[in-house]
Amino acid sequence: MSASVEQIPGVIRAEVNFASGVMVLDYDPAADPRERAVALVRSTGHGVELLAGAGAPAEGLRTTWWVERGHAVTTAAAAVLIVSAWLLARSGVEWGPSASVALYAAAIVSGGWLIFRRAIVSARARSLDMNVLMTVAVIGAMLIGEWAEGAAVVFLFSVGGWLESRSLARTRRSIRDLMDLSPPVARVREASGIEHERPAADVEVGQVVVVRPGERLALDGEVARGESSVDESPITGESVPAAKAAGDHVWAGSLNTTGVLEVRVTARAADSTLAHIIYLVEEAQASRAPVQQLVDRFSSYYTPAVIALAFLIATVPPAGGALLGVEWGTFETWFYRALVMLVVACPCALVISTPVSIVSAITRATRDGVLVKGGTHLETAARVRAVAFDKTGTLTCGAPEVVDVLALTGTGTSDILSVAATLEASSAHPLAAAVVRAAGEASRVHLDWFEDLPGRGVSGTVDGVLHSVVSPAHAEETGALDAQAAEEIARLEADGRTVLVLVSDGRAAGLIGVADEVRPASQATVAALHGLGMDHVVMLTGDNERTAAAVAARAGVREFLARLLPGDKVDAVRRLKEQYGIVAMVGDGINDAPALAASDLGIAMGAAGSDTALQTADVALMSDDLTQVPRFLDLGRRTVAIIKQNVAVSIGIKAAVLVLAATGHATLWMAVFADMGVSLMVTLNGMRLLGARPGAGAAAQGKNEGDIAAPCGADA
Repeated sequence: MSASVEQIPGVIRAEVNFASGVMVLDYDPAADPRERAVALVRSTGHGVELLAGAGAPAEGLRTTWWVERGHAVTTAAAAVLIVSAWLLARSGVEWGPSASVALYAAAIVSGGWLIFRRAIVSARARSLDMNVLMTVAVIGAMLIGEWAEGAAVVFLFSVGGWLESRSLARTRRSIRDLMDLSPPVARVREASGIEHERPAADVEVGQVVVVRPGERLALDGEVARGESSVDESPITGESVPAAKAAGDHVWAGSLNTTGVLEVRVTARAADSTLAHIIYLVEEAQASRAPVQQLVDRFSSYYTPAVIALAFLIATVPPAGGALLGVEWGTFETWFYRALVMLVVACPCALVISTPVSIVSAITRATRDGVLVKGGTHLETAARVRAVAFDKTGTLTCGAPEVVDVLALTGTGTSDILSVAATLEASSAHPLAAAVVRAAGEASRVHLDWFEDLPGRGVSGTVDGVLHSVVSPAHAEETGALDAQAAEEIARLEADGRTVLVLVSDGRAAGLIGVADEVRPASQATVAALHGLGMDHVVMLTGDNERTAAAVAARAGVREFLARLLPGDKVDAVRRLKEQYGIVAMVGDGINDAPALAASDLGIAMGAAGSDTALQTADVALMSDDLTQVPRFLDLGRRTVAIIKQNVAVSIGIKAAVLVLAATGHATLWMAVFADMGVSLMVTLNGMRLLGARPGAGAAAQGKNEGDIAAPCGADA
């Protein structure tokens, strides 16, 4: 198919992934060959639909009834004709044999119309695909008078192709289901209070849309008024509805279940999180994994080699026997064996063995709220030997709270919080936000000058006095700590607190202890990774050793690296790769972007609504469900195992039938079963990945047990 489309003037490259039913077309915009490409694809009997976000050619892309049902109708007609021909041949009437031949010929035409059309298109492009090989085999069978076998070959091949297309349609349906989740219209409320429906694509950012109970959201937005429970499973994979109130974010495709919501739109329809997911899943399903590229290269040599072998089998034995005066069999006998080899030569089972597994796995992951950027990342997941977790926001809830404020000088604790909050208000760090929340808006004082100290803290001048809020390590480096301050810091850190030091005029004036709750699912997730044989689970943090040790112990992590700046995390990931091999890094997708990029497999946590995470990570967990990490690694292992099974079965059965064909022990019927039967077998085997699996280890139980997978802030 791709070779035929590439013959069209203006087409630069055409690539087809039959498992996902996607053709990617690179073309010269000046020539715009899309209409001709659509016409060519339709001429082979395929339907054509537009992917989300693609520009439409001038011609409409409606699929006709005949395109959808014609294959099944003609295959059924071929079956009726074959049975009728068989009955006539055995009826004993004088004209029965000749009439049966006519019916067999009609069955060949009926069942093979799609095969022959596609063969003509491929032959024009000088591409020897399975349709060309099957057509040559059927014509050869008719030439030697094997009308019944020719008809049977066409019928079996047609049935196999129909069943295969129906099976693959299941894996393709997930994208269409995602598209259907977002309503085409939205109910817009104007400033005057009047409501009217508008196409979702025409709604602008900032407008307010009304979503009633039982309706799906058409666009991303922020709740402006109302309270409700919203089912966000299409985005996050989490089946439990989330409570939403004013100020909360909601996403297109989510289902409003109880109350009326007024939502202020924050992104156009084409830029919604759901649209990003659809695009990225389409891109992932169309991408080729390394093992698929290897199989495709093997097939490109395998098919011509078998065709050459079939030609030699058809010509050498009878010709050699005639030259030597030896009876090695008639030309008809060897020609028939060569036809069997041509049918067996179809590499469809081998070619489809990998992509159907990859697409099924990507579909399964998407349903679970895990966005995979391509098949190569599934293969990488299968080979991961060590997992590195960021601490804040990954193993912990990422919402630290101030739990201790200690004065080291005559300054009161309220003044310590007030000055610290004034400085931290200009910082985006989660610890800074905790200090600002604890102090409150009213307690801030005037800030004369401010400086950010990356990886260390912040500094500024308040009422002419230089203050800094820094880490204990930096405070010690600058000589701001005395014995009392060092002793208090050690005590707080032993209790698992992250300590911030307020330094005033070069001297430690106060300490602020911040605690970040460990996620309820962290310990079960780490245990599940160990259950997968992942012995090296490491926590990376910029925090101090004592706090890191306390958090690691509560999360069940045996190894940790503390006091790491962003650059140090990158170096730590590289060292882990040198020690253990393939390393996965799990972080929040924004602050940990350098470390995620340095790892072999970057997994971003809580990526829903985050464009940065969606674009930069290899794998994005759309919710904060940490248990999906071992589930995904287990999915990668199962995917690679099934691919290996499919490739082994495809090559093994093909080789066995080729030997039988060369020795005269295989028929055309057996060859078709070996070809289409194995194709169906590998397709169904790959589709097993679509089914839900309990998961890996203890983390799997967390999806159903609140004491393991309860979200942060919920009662565990």
